[in-house]
Amino acid sequence: MVNSTTPEEEESLTPPARVVGEDEDARLEEFGYKQKLDRSVGKIASFAIGFSTISATTAVFTGFAGGYLNAGSPFIWTLFLAIPVFLLWTLIAADVAAKIPLAGYAYQWTSRLNGSTFGWFTGYAALIGWVSGMTSLGYIFAGYLGSVFGWTLTQPQQIFIAIAVVAVCVLINAYRVRLATFINNIGVGLEIVVTVGVTLTIAVLLIIVPDNAQPFSSLFIGKSPDQATPYILAWLSASLGPFFGLVGVEAVADVAEETKNARRVIPRTMFYAFAASCVIEFLMYLVYVLAIKDPSVLANSPAPIEEIIQQQLGPVFARIVVAIALTNILVCLLSNVLVGTRLLYSLSRDNMMPFSRALRHVAPKRKTPSTAVITLGVVSILLLLSALISVQAFNYFLGIATLAFFTTYVLQTIGLLVATLRHRIPAAEPGTFDLGRARLPLLIISLVVFLAVEFALIFLPAFAGNGYVFGGIVALAALWWLFALRRRLKTGQAGPHFARNHPDEVSPATSEIG
Repeated sequence: MVNSTTPEEEESLTPPARVVGEDEDARLEEFGYKQKLDRSVGKIASFAIGFSTISATTAVFTGFAGGYLNAGSPFIWTLFLAIPVFLLWTLIAADVAAKIPLAGYAYQWTSRLNGSTFGWFTGYAALIGWVSGMTSLGYIFAGYLGSVFGWTLTQPQQIFIAIAVVAVCVLINAYRVRLATFINNIGVGLEIVVTVGVTLTIAVLLIIVPDNAQPFSSLFIGKSPDQATPYILAWLSASLGPFFGLVGVEAVADVAEETKNARRVIPRTMFYAFAASCVIEFLMYLVYVLAIKDPSVLANSPAPIEEIIQQQLGPVFARIVVAIALTNILVCLLSNVLVGTRLLYSLSRDNMMPFSRALRHVAPKRKTPSTAVITLGVVSILLLLSALISVQAFNYFLGIATLAFFTTYVLQTIGLLVATLRHRIPAAEPGTFDLGRARLPLLIISLVVFLAVEFALIFLPAFAGNGYVFGGIVALAALWWLFALRRRLKTGQAGPHFARNHPDEVSPATSEIG
């Protein structure tokens, strides 16, 4: 599957040679694409997209209960399993983003270096991850919104609120990337200033008020949720929250075609967003675990972080903090929609998707892939509605986001390893991030690590069933490839060379849509 092209096709897919000082639009044209999207994302907005996609606050608010109830206070140390894993991936992603600055990185990197078939399955796995992630965030947002207003929501009510939230984020993204990044910047500012400020306030209270916190020794004392589960398995299962919390560190690469000076800016903002998220996420986990006054209350609480803040600062302050935290979840969802739709657009631009002609449409005035944005939103809404039919099936789909992303990481690492051995990695432009000689050993180590995480996400008891669900979804991609896409690729009707060879089919429409 890795090498599915002829030598002539392989040569046509090879990334163009670097040109020092070349602007991003000219570089994009060498890849075979005309600039159609709005290249308006600067350094701050690029950092904000990366930071909000990771969203330390969202990770803590959504992952705290599962971690604490599975393994007790020591679950916070599982973050130090996740950090080196995602540092490896950040190094790899920054290296390639500086050389192949294209929207839809999960598809484009492997497609350019390893062939269109391999690129299809890699891009599809990432697309499933983004859809699962944005659907989960909409559902989580609805639950916390009910908590802020004191509503006791039924599941149908939570579903319909989630649908409304997803629809709002879709409309914002469909309108213009500048509006999406403007709102995202505000949300990130609130997260850094307010949420972190509250966490530090509670930390000060724990220090100056006697007997107001759990002892530090509690961070090393945990137990399994039941006697049948060995503690090590419970502890590893508790790592899902911290792992999910760092997923998407490379997401800013998906808006490469909308980023100014993308080859230099994107690798840097990846590292800045990753470092900031790690520090903030650990600080929040540490403070909120120590701030638990009555652990028994958390077992039945739908919003454990709110409960902890309430124990320390009172109910009014707790609701204010959760209301502000909702903006963090909202911009995380907004960023998920933004980057996920760029992947769908990128696949469709190369005619890899069903209905690609419609999905690759770019509204000429707003310079946004409106149809792809709306389509991904509709898919997410349909998945939310599926919960009204089968709650179990819905929960399975929400649970596969991390598995889908690690499948993408594994496939991309395999592809990059093969490309490195074949000397197909493009040369770096001076001044851009480059792994150089460290690339090969780093890829080998990363592949072992990513496969270990993938194995855990499939076989640990807490994730039982996710592998089957994800396998069934991937089978749909295999059927599409077998009965339609393979023929398109053989006849030159799809793949990275498609846009260059069929400019009339990917040219922007003459009228505004939507």
